[in-house]
Amino acid sequence: MAGHQTPVSRRGLNSASPPSAWRSAAFLCRGAAKVAWARRGTLLLVFTGLTAALLGGHAADRPIMTWLATWRTPDVVTAAKLLSLLGELHLAPLGVVLGAWGVAEWRHQKERRIPLGSALLAMAVSGLLAQLLKPLFGRPRPHLRVPDQLDWFNTQWDSFPSGHSMHWAALIGTLWMVSPRLARWIAPLAVTVMAARILVPRHYPTDVLAGATLGLLCGLCFGQAALDYQRQLGRLPPSS
Repeated sequence: MAGHQTPVSRRGLNSASPPSAWRSAAFLCRGAAKVAWARRGTLLLVFTGLTAALLGGHAADRPIMTWLATWRTPDVVTAAKLLSLLGELHLAPLGVVLGAWGVAEWRHQKERRIPLGSALLAMAVSGLLAQLLKPLFGRPRPHLRVPDQLDWFNTQWDSFPSGHSMHWAALIGTLWMVSPRLARWIAPLAVTVMAARILVPRHYPTDVLAGATLGLLCGLCFGQAALDYQRQLGRLPPSS
């Protein structure tokens, strides 16, 4: 019957006995996969646009890096390295989530566990994807002063895509769905870290563009999965 909602307790998702962490993680991963499949047409368009942008932008990578080198003073490099540390080992975006989680637990806001858990999963999945793609493309990092190339399946070179950018963008994408206000606060920091990776220089601009796009898509899928899960738990009203 249209408009009829099955009681939460009858679905086995009673708020008095919340699902386990493993069950929630499994649901969020399945949910993100379902979101990606349901929007496969849109994702295909995005991938097509990204490919076109990468092919067009690749020619500008070297000129941009050469131009940046003309004013890359020791002070600028030092500042860029300090900002880049905000992504080393991906501890900074992880710290943002764990810090928000700690505040939520302190305030007894258990309803924030699923949104924040989805952010952790999005970063983990995007990180795994980055590690799979890097050796596939085998692009040398710009600071190595090796001719720019794609040496397929070369595990020694790992410039493309930027893992830092993927982690930060995955976090922003998830938060944009579940907590837009927090996403707006963190987005400038994420963009700054991505820019620092070019200034160091550890990545070409197209490395960052690809990483940011893929991470953002991953985050949006997990963010939507978190909203769907909360609706199934009865913690959010049904979508219109």
